Amino acid sequence: MIYIIAGEINQGKTHRLISLYQQQQTKQGDGFVSKKIFPDHADFTGYEIVRLSNNEKMPLAYRSQYLPPGFDEIDRCGPFHFSKAAVTFAESIIDDIIARDIEPIFIDEIGPLELAGKGFAPLLEKILKTHKELYITVRNHCVEEVLKKFNIREYELIRIKGKPTEHTEHTPRRIHRRYY
Repeated sequence: MIYIIAGEINQGKTHRLISLYQQQQTKQGDGFVSKKIFPDHADFTGYEIVRLSNNEKMPLAYRSQYLPPGFDEIDRCGPFHFSKAAVTFAESIIDDIIARDIEPIFIDEIGPLELAGKGFAPLLEKILKTHKELYITVRNHCVEEVLKKFNIREYELIRIKGKPTEHTEHTPRRIHRRYY
């Protein structure tokens, strides 16, 4: 089953994904989240990938004004520059999870970069071929496009409700089926 955690920017998608990972009781899932970087509690400078099972991390993307010298840029999306090494790191996480037959798999986030076939798009395609249980975060306005691009037909949608500072809730369990 594929679970899609959908919400707006800063609405709590990553927090909800981490919460679902931590609530596992009998399963030994793994994956990664894209956490915001706030050095010294200052400005938001970018994102880092954090592996859920061991907290291993690597810078993923920086906003243009915080780009460090010699940064190994592979892609750009809006004000963010994405690291080739971080995408390789994410690939190694997913390859390890698949090789060790771990599930569910958690990925944060699938968005405009992936809709362009970049970023984590190849990873998502690889995971979908395994038919493993999968949790992904997606912005509300990207959900329909993600379903179409990645040919996702059966899924459960988990909508984040309320403002970023309010609690999130899980929608009633139902399976959505789409035929394209």
